[in-house]
Amino acid sequence: MNTRLIILAGQEIIYELISSRKARQMRLEVGANGLKVVKPVFVPFIFIEQFIKSRADWIIKNLAVTRVSIPPSVIPKEELIILKRRAAHLILARLEFFNQSYNFKYKSLSVRDQKTRWGSCSQLGALNFNCRLALLPEILLDYVAVHELCHLKEMNHSERFWKLVALTIPDYKERRHQLKHYHSS
Repeated sequence: MNTRLIILAGQEIIYELISSRKARQMRLEVGANGLKVVKPVFVPFIFIEQFIKSRADWIIKNLAVTRVSIPPSVIPKEELIILKRRAAHLILARLEFFNQSYNFKYKSLSVRDQKTRWGSCSQLGALNFNCRLALLPEILLDYVAVHELCHLKEMNHSERFWKLVALTIPDYKERRHQLKHYHSS
């Protein structure tokens, strides 16, 4: 499998590049496993990036509404490092923004390639996030960040917890529903 990274409109997009003897022209596919670029075997790489960039708006729009599920084995180590850095930067910025309303203290922040969770909060105040949050629309990343931030005060999903979440994410129910359309791994 040939995975690559490209930056479109400031977003790092990981895509799978497929060379096909049957393909007559280049085409894009956005599905549950992200972006695929299918190209005829004779097309040089330089044309592929131009092709992708010429359709950046379409790609970003369709990735935002499509389920994101990239199996861990698909992302090479180098690209996973980039994804973790990007996720850490995004998550820290959103935590700082939303914590202006809450003023909660957390002990540590870590970003990992988790298999089953978008985020978690330990009893000791350690916040953990999935690096694949960087692949989600920002409104869903915001929801996960606030959700875990609120666990610093309420380590449960009680009515008090959801009232805390609603202080900064009043449409949290809709966002929570949207998040279920995505896979964390």
